[in-house]
Amino acid sequence: MALIVCSECSGNRSDTASWCPHCGLGMSQVLDELRRSCADAAAAPNPGEAAMPGVEKRRHPRIEHRTFVRVDGQTAMLFNISRSGLKLSSPFQPRPGRVDVELEAGEYSFALQGSVRWVSNRRSFSNLVDFGVEISDPPNGYLDFVGQLTPER
Repeated sequence: MALIVCSECSGNRSDTASWCPHCGLGMSQVLDELRRSCADAAAAPNPGEAAMPGVEKRRHPRIEHRTFVRVDGQTAMLFNISRSGLKLSSPFQPRPGRVDVELEAGEYSFALQGSVRWVSNRRSFSNLVDFGVEISDPPNGYLDFVGQLTPER
């Protein structure tokens, strides 16, 4: 494995990475494949997920919402969101414990803090790591934002 320079942002990335973790160059192809392969991922339990000992899954319904976020300053992909947590995918292994997540969605911008609750014990087709973050103290407006995403029944 070697480091190469991204042609878009001049940031360093692994020569085996499918996309640049700094600017997201190449992510559109990854997203297209992820959308095709993960159509039912939000609703179906994932047998490859390893929960942290003594930790349960989210207690609120998950809403499919795909966008880029920053986790501890590195680019990751948000797959679904709930009042209490996030499902993310990234080329890096998240550090255990507390993480900072920056979420920008149109007019909304949130600085979220949470704990890594599970990490997939297998890598996806593009060598990405799936993991879940439980939000510890949602900032003002976050719950309203998630409420607006909730599909009507």
